[in-house]
Amino acid sequence: MVERHQTLYRICKTYGVDLKRVASLNGIADPSKIETGQRIFIPGAKKALKVEIYIDDVAAEQGGKSKIAYKKLDFVWPVKGKISDVFEEDESKKHQGVDISCPIGTPIRASNAGKVIYSNNTVRGYGNLIILRHSEEYVTVYAHNQVNLVKEGTWVEKEQIIGRVGESGRTSGPHLHFEIRRKNKAVDPLLFLK
Repeated sequence: MVERHQTLYRICKTYGVDLKRVASLNGIADPSKIETGQRIFIPGAKKALKVEIYIDDVAAEQGGKSKIAYKKLDFVWPVKGKISDVFEEDESKKHQGVDISCPIGTPIRASNAGKVIYSNNTVRGYGNLIILRHSEEYVTVYAHNQVNLVKEGTWVEKEQIIGRVGESGRTSGPHLHFEIRRKNKAVDPLLFLK
């Protein structure tokens, strides 16, 4: 059964089966559009395997074409603290956001108003993670949280407290990992933050 944020691509990759064959066997016309709770027959599967969820898949979700009037996108710092790691595009040192060191429990604020499209801890390495969609183009990512204080599907206002800094997931100490993604491509947050 398809779980929230899973894609047919990741399911087929996990089971080592051909995506086109699985789509055909299940009558799926558009492999990018499967539904949570949908049952999918996987040829040759003997048992249910854990299908990993990836941040790129979640950030790419559009979630319907609602007529929400988004405000001008001027992003503010989600926490105050010392930058301990910067954005790096180079493949050998790739880091898709900035890490901001601050004490455990520091309030994390929404960098801009938006809809919560993810609030969970199932994306490997990120620990407790929140993703906000601000427009058709932009999402922000808040990772390694001690606790998430917002639920998927809710709307948050700019600077609303959405979580608390922690050290969940793969981390070397308490900090917030913060990303801004434009059209699902990570961009340097320092070019956007006020």
